[in-house]
Amino acid sequence: MNTKSPSTWNRLLPWLVPMPGGMFGKPQNGKQMLVYFFSRVLAFYILAMILLMLVQRWLIYQPTRVDTLSIDLANTPYGVVHEISTKTEDGLELKGWHFIAGQIACPDHESCNVELAKGRPVVILLHGNGGNRLHRIETCRLLASLNMHVFAFDYRGYAENPGSPSQTGLLKDARAFWKYAVRNRKINPDRIILMGESLGGGVATLLASELCQQNTPPAGLVLRSTFSSMVDAASHHYPIVPVSWLLWDQYRSQSVISNIVCPLLLIHGTEDRVVPYALGKKLFEAAPATSASGVPKEMVTIERGTHNGLIYEARGPLTIAYDQFAKQVIAQSIAQPAVN
Repeated sequence: MNTKSPSTWNRLLPWLVPMPGGMFGKPQNGKQMLVYFFSRVLAFYILAMILLMLVQRWLIYQPTRVDTLSIDLANTPYGVVHEISTKTEDGLELKGWHFIAGQIACPDHESCNVELAKGRPVVILLHGNGGNRLHRIETCRLLASLNMHVFAFDYRGYAENPGSPSQTGLLKDARAFWKYAVRNRKINPDRIILMGESLGGGVATLLASELCQQNTPPAGLVLRSTFSSMVDAASHHYPIVPVSWLLWDQYRSQSVISNIVCPLLLIHGTEDRVVPYALGKKLFEAAPATSASGVPKEMVTIERGTHNGLIYEARGPLTIAYDQFAKQVIAQSIAQPAVN
C-alpha cells in the first residue's frame, strides 16, 4: 500500500483547476466559488492599483492653468507687486511675483533693487499642490506687511508656466528660484527664508537639505501644514494601497531633515484633514533640536486649525510666529551688504 503523503502541489492543484465552462462559467462547488470570488477581487484590485499608479500625478498636482496672470489681479496698490521670472536648468521659463517689503511702491526694477539692498528678509514661497500664486495673495500680503520681501513663483505646469509637475521637476524649479534670488538679485543666503506650504514643504525641505550640505544654508526654514513624507500622507488617505511601491514622487522629508542646520519653524493645525497633525509632529521630531547657530527648533500648534484655512483662522498667531522667527534669524544680517 502506498502511504506516501501527497505533495504540496497535489494538495493545491484542486484549488487551481480551471472553472468548468471557462473563466465566466458558473462555479460548481464551494472550492470553485471561493476561487471564483477571490480571483475576481484580486483582478479588480490589481487593475485599480494600475489605474491609480497611472493617474497619481493627476491626483497629486492640481494646478490652476491660465494664459497670463497679471499683477492687476493681486489687487494691491500700484508698484507694490512686480513681475519676475527665472529659467530652470532644463530650460523652462517660470514666472512669479515680487511683493515689496513694507508694501512700499516701487515704480521700476531699479527701485526694487534699492529696496532689496536695504537688507530686509526675503522669503521664497513654495506653495502647495493646488491653484497658483494668485491663491497665496493673503500670505504674501501678510509677509510683506511684516517688512519681508516675497518671491512667489509658480512651479512648472502651474499658472502660465510650461512643463508638467513632478518631484524632480519641482526641485529643479526650487533651485532656480534660489539661484534667481542669490545670483540675479544679489541677495545673501543668510537673508533668505525658505517657506513651504503643504506639498511645498516637501520641496522646501529637499532644497534646504541640499543647500545645507553645500554649506550655503538659508537663513531659516518655515514649514506650514506639511508632511513627514508623501508616502505617509498618501497612506493615510489610501490605507489599502501599497503606496511605497506605487508612488513615484515620495517627498521623503523625514529622511533628509536631519541635514538641515538652519533654524526651523513648523506650523500645523490640529484639525488638518489633508495632512494630519501627527505627520507634521513626526517631521518636527525628526529634525535636529537646534540649528548650527544654536537656535532651537519651534513648532506652533494651531488648535482647531485646518489645512487650507489657517491664514484666515489664525492670522494673529501666524503673524506673531512669522515676525518673531524672521527677527530671530535675520537680525544679525540686517545691516550686511548684498553679496557680489
